[in-house]
Amino acid sequence: MEGIVHFARYLVYVETAEHQLLAAAGVDLLQDPDGEPWTWPRVRVECEYLAPLRMGDEIDIEVRVAQRGTSSVTYAHTLACAGRKVARAQVTTVCCRHQRDGSLRPVPLPSAIAEALDAYR
Repeated sequence: MEGIVHFARYLVYVETAEHQLLAAAGVDLLQDPDGEPWTWPRVRVECEYLAPLRMGDEIDIEVRVAQRGTSSVTYAHTLACAGRKVARAQVTTVCCRHQRDGSLRPVPLPSAIAEALDAYR
């Protein structure tokens, strides 16, 4: 109502930037290189809000791979508007497959994808 962007919207921006990084790295979010379905649930999200964004503000988001494990990736994001930092976020996601019982099981990142992501450290 005051023209300030709701705090949860920042996470939508962060996820969009993550998806763009994955697309640039040649990673399909829906299936692995063999065509098998997989998913990338978030297991940890942190966001530090440094300044408000207003409706209509244009923002720049820098995203990099902060850490990569066997099946997990942690992304570090910096959001800026007109040259001033407005937020920092960190998101950890795990590469998983759906199991018959409905649960998720972490799976190792294929080596080609791990190497592609390492280029964004």
